[in-house]
Amino acid sequence: MKAKNITTENHFLIKSDLYVLKHKDLDVAMVKVDRDSGKIDYVLDVYMPGELPLGCGKDGKGIAEWWASRAIPDSRRGIQQVLHYLEANSSLSLMLSGYGLSLTDHYWMQPVREELYWMNLNFYENDFSDELGDLLTDMHKVDVDANVSRFSPSSSVNGEMKKKWVIENGIRYLMKINAGNYGQQSVNEVAACRLHKRLGWANYVPYRLETAVVDGEEIACSLNPLFTSEELEFVSAYQLIRNYKVPNSSSVYESLIGQAVEYGMEAPVVRRQLEYTILTDFILTNTDRHFNNFGFLYHPGKHKLVAMAPVFDTGNALFYDKEIIPSGKHLLDIGVTSFCKREADMLRYVSDKEMIDFNKLNGFSEEVEELLKMYTHMPDVRAEAIAQSVQQKIELLQLFCQGKKIWKREMYW
Repeated sequence: MKAKNITTENHFLIKSDLYVLKHKDLDVAMVKVDRDSGKIDYVLDVYMPGELPLGCGKDGKGIAEWWASRAIPDSRRGIQQVLHYLEANSSLSLMLSGYGLSLTDHYWMQPVREELYWMNLNFYENDFSDELGDLLTDMHKVDVDANVSRFSPSSSVNGEMKKKWVIENGIRYLMKINAGNYGQQSVNEVAACRLHKRLGWANYVPYRLETAVVDGEEIACSLNPLFTSEELEFVSAYQLIRNYKVPNSSSVYESLIGQAVEYGMEAPVVRRQLEYTILTDFILTNTDRHFNNFGFLYHPGKHKLVAMAPVFDTGNALFYDKEIIPSGKHLLDIGVTSFCKREADMLRYVSDKEMIDFNKLNGFSEEVEELLKMYTHMPDVRAEAIAQSVQQKIELLQLFCQGKKIWKREMYW
C-alpha cells in the first residue's frame, strides 16, 4: 500500500504545540511539545494508562524520556550537517516532522488539529521515501536543490552508527554503515550470525553483508530484516528496568527477569536467552550489550510480553576499536557496558554450563579470520590476531563451563 499524500511537511503550517500520543488509533495522552527542540514539555492528560509505553507511569511519568530515546543521538557522525541542511533544530524535531513513527513499535504523535489514521501513515503497510535515509548515510548522494521528504522511519532509529531503513521486495531492512574501523562492525554482525547458526540457536536476527558507496569509497554494510510487525512491538530491557527500584537484596539482572515475568514472560525462557547471550558475547568480545539492544516482543492486543526479541546488534565486538588486540591474561580484564563492568564477571550469571556444545565451535576462529580478510581492508596480521584471541576466548569459556572461576585469572596464568 502506498502512503497517501498527507506528508509531514504540511503539518508544521499549523502552529499548535499540542499533540496526542497515539497507539495505532487509540488516544493515549495529550502532551505539549516544544516544536523547535522537539522535546515534550509536559503531559497534560493521560486518557488510557494501559496503552502507555511499558515503563511509563500511569500518570505519564517517563513519556518525555521515552520519546527522546527514539531519536537519532546528537553524537552520530554527520547528524549536525543533516540537521543544518534540512533547517531542523534537532534530531527530535526531525523525528516529530515524521510524526514520530517508527518500525520499532506502534506509537506516533498526532497534532491536535489534524485528523490522521494509522492505516494511512504506518511504515509497516505504507512505502516511504529513501531520500532522508540517503541524506543520513551519505550527504554526497543528495541533490542540493532537492526537497527531501522527512516522512521516513530513518529519523527514529537510535544508535551511533549511520543507519537507514530500506525496502526490498516489500521487506523492510535496516542498513547499518560504518566507514571507520575497517568497516568491521558490519562484518562482526555476520560473524555473530555464523556463531548462532553453528550452535543451533534459532532466535537471532539474520544479517547479510552488502557494500555501499559513502564519500566516494566502497565500504561494507549490513542489512537485517525487520523483527517487529503490525502485531508485535519491541520493548527494550531498559524500558522495563529504568523506573524500577532494585531491592538491596537483588541484582539488576534478577530484577529484570522479575519485571519480565510481571509482564507475562516465563522466567526460564528469559534466563535461558540472557545466559546464551552472555556466553556468545564472551566468545565474540561484544563489549556493548547495553539495555537498549536486547529485550522482548510485546503484543499490545494481549497487553503482555510474548517472547524474547531475537539476538541482535553485535557489531561492537571482536576488538573493532582496539589498535592492539589483547590476548592471554588480558582477555579476562575487558570492560563492557552491561550488567557488570567487566566481561568475565558477566559469567557469574550463567547457571547452565552445558548450553554450549564446544564441538560445534571447531574452526570458528578460522571462519572469523576468513570473514575479516575477505570483507574488510584490515591488514592480514590484524585479522589473524583477532582470530587467535577468539580461539583463546573459546578455551577460556570451556574452563568456565568445567566449573573454573576464570575471573580469578591469577589461577590460570
